[in-house]
Amino acid sequence: MLISVSTASFGLIWKHNSDVDDIKYVINFDYSNNSEDYVHRIGRTGRRDKTGVAYTFFTYSNAMKAKDLIKVLEEARQNIPPELQMMAKDGFVGARGR
Repeated sequence: MLISVSTASFGLIWKHNSDVDDIKYVINFDYSNNSEDYVHRIGRTGRRDKTGVAYTFFTYSNAMKAKDLIKVLEEARQNIPPELQMMAKDGFVGARGR
């Protein structure tokens, strides 16, 4: 198990000056400030023809970034959760309808 901060998204150098290449799961406890950083974070898994899984806690407080995340997921040919689609709709403010 490896626990890290956002700086790991730009590369992890391990022993013998080689990149860590066998990470099966990435769990984001907070969404990145932008989609480019998100792609770098989840790019730690599934490298060099290996498969991997990325989980991201995306909450209503991130709703303003929902459209950007959908673009990333579409480019990667991933399923778009209906909850994320709802957050991306114009005028969506939050769970409480403020």
